[in-house]
Amino acid sequence: KMAKRAGKYKITKRESAVSVIDGGTVDGIIVGSRRNVIALTDAGAAGAIRTALTEAESGTIFTVPELTTGTQTIALPAPKVGLSYTFVTVDTADQIFKVETDVSATKILAVKPDGAGNNTAISQGYDSIGFKAAAVLGSQFTCTCISTTAAVAWIAHDVVDGLAANVGSIDLA
Repeated sequence: KMAKRAGKYKITKRESAVSVIDGGTVDGIIVGSRRNVIALTDAGAAGAIRTALTEAESGTIFTVPELTTGTQTIALPAPKVGLSYTFVTVDTADQIFKVETDVSATKILAVKPDGAGNNTAISQGYDSIGFKAAAVLGSQFTCTCISTTAAVAWIAHDVVDGLAANVGSIDLA
């Protein structure tokens, strides 16, 4: 009888039982896993740039292109702890791009650089975070669900304002 293998390694029945390769489940992040990247496409008009984000897309980096017309949006799914989505500009935005919550009661906790070496204070949860028209190549942020309590469901982090002095790229509303 041949020993069971995971890649080039021989493993026991016990190790096989907890192996993701053999159907085990992961509670957390698999270190070293490759992240998906999805290039968003300019909708050419104000409104949704595409359908709402899905749970299956959690962990994905979405690239935001130059936008030609109107404020373009994408909706977060209903809050589920651990979901996370990253957005990064790959050109000057030229129009507003917003990541919106699924319903008005659901909020995003966020700060943004104020250009003076500080961050804005969180005085409330926001309905959206995104890029202003002036956002340049490399501006980015990540939204992660931290709670199913609507008022504190999402947090925006790893916020990078690509403009000199950190002013003018990030839009909170």
